[in-house]
Amino acid sequence: MAKILTLLASNNTQSINRTLLNIASQKITGHTLTKVEVADHPMPMYGIDTEEQEGFPDTAKQLRDILAEHDAFIIASPEHNGAMPAVFKNTIDWLSRLANADNPIFGKKPVLLLSTSPGPNGGATNLKTLTQLMPWWGADMKGSYSLGSFYDTVIDGVLTQIHDQELTEIINDFVGGL
Repeated sequence: MAKILTLLASNNTQSINRTLLNIASQKITGHTLTKVEVADHPMPMYGIDTEEQEGFPDTAKQLRDILAEHDAFIIASPEHNGAMPAVFKNTIDWLSRLANADNPIFGKKPVLLLSTSPGPNGGATNLKTLTQLMPWWGADMKGSYSLGSFYDTVIDGVLTQIHDQELTEIINDFVGGL
C-alpha cells in the first residue's frame, strides 16, 4: 500500500482543479491518500534577501516533511496565462532552497499531473511546461491529464462518461505502477 499525496497547486477557494483532483482521488483504492493544498502552507514571496533576513518559513519546512513522507504525488495545477500559478511557483522556489541533489523536492518519486480549465485547452500549455520542469525538482514523471471545457464535461461533480473513462485509465495506470 502506497502513501499518495494529492496536491492542489492553487490558492483559489473555488478552484475547479480541486474538483478534478477530488474526482481522481475517488478512483484510488487500496492506498493511503493525503490531501494538501498550497494555500494551507502560505509563504512570503521568495527572494534571496527574504531568505537571508528571515530564514525559511516554517510552512516550507512542514510541506517538505509532508512530501518526504509520501511515495507518490498527484498534482492538480490550474493554468495562469499559460504557466503555473504564482503561488505554486513560489512554493517550489522555497522548497528548492531546502532540497539538494540527494534529496530533491519530489524525492525521485512518481508524479501524475492534472489540469482543467473552462476553455478547451484544459491547462495543457501549463502541463507541457510542468512536465519538462518536474524532473528538475526530483519528479519521476508518469503522465499528465488535461481536461478542457470543465463546465461542459463535469456535471454536478461527475465527469461525462468518455472523460471519466479517460481519467480512470490514467489513474489506474499511475496507481498500477506504484
